[in-house]
Amino acid sequence: MTWRSFSAAELEREYTPASCIENIQIYLDEYARAGQASRQKLSHAKLQYASHDDSWLWFAEKAESKKLIIFVHGGFWRRLSADDGTFLTPGWHSLGFNVASVNYSLCPIEPLETLVSQTSQAIDFLAKRHEPQNITLIGHSAGAQLVAMKLCNPDTPKFGSAIMVSGVFDLEPIVNTSVNDAVRLTAQTAQALSPKNFVAKAKDTPMAVIWGENETSEFKRQSKEFATAWSSVKNHSIATQKEFKSRNHFDILYELISQDVIDLPGA
Repeated sequence: MTWRSFSAAELEREYTPASCIENIQIYLDEYARAGQASRQKLSHAKLQYASHDDSWLWFAEKAESKKLIIFVHGGFWRRLSADDGTFLTPGWHSLGFNVASVNYSLCPIEPLETLVSQTSQAIDFLAKRHEPQNITLIGHSAGAQLVAMKLCNPDTPKFGSAIMVSGVFDLEPIVNTSVNDAVRLTAQTAQALSPKNFVAKAKDTPMAVIWGENETSEFKRQSKEFATAWSSVKNHSIATQKEFKSRNHFDILYELISQDVIDLPGA
């Protein structure tokens, strides 16, 4: 059964990550609370990476480390900010990484093309200051689409690694859901902004694609199919795929502060 066979209600449920949990707000509140605590505990510099008012990021330096994690948050392109991503900084600092949490504009104030461009600009900004081979790119949910689009640009260098977390890589189904009230995709722009269509152009950045056990079948399908497509490209290494038992779309982020998970792209 493909997504085209779903009823409108079924498709809406499949592209509503909160349909698998009791209360999404618990997780969003915890991101915000823990992010604020992290920024109070650890020094985070707010850096402007491009001219748009929303084009900024938090950078938390880890003394004497050359390694950098660039995190791009989710929120279905409609909510959250770089503030929320900073809840992961203490865990990544403990693993020896500098940390950047990227902010971008939200739909519908800006079109998705702007968000893709901003993410690209942020990564370029950081790659001028850190060697690409020392950078791990991590995108969650909609943030995985934004990172994947950057990786699929033929001008993008090979990075040390990339981890795609519960992502959306084929945007065509989104056109038929309430998400599109804000994102405003057409059939044409959905194709143009779906990274699965452009994996053949990507350099061979070592890749891991992960998701939670308690996610919808469509989010699982999207992750598996993107990993397979990435791995099928000539001269690409095989992308690691992993489902995390008992995790959902939101609490899977806590797995990212494990060295074992950070090492998955090289497994």
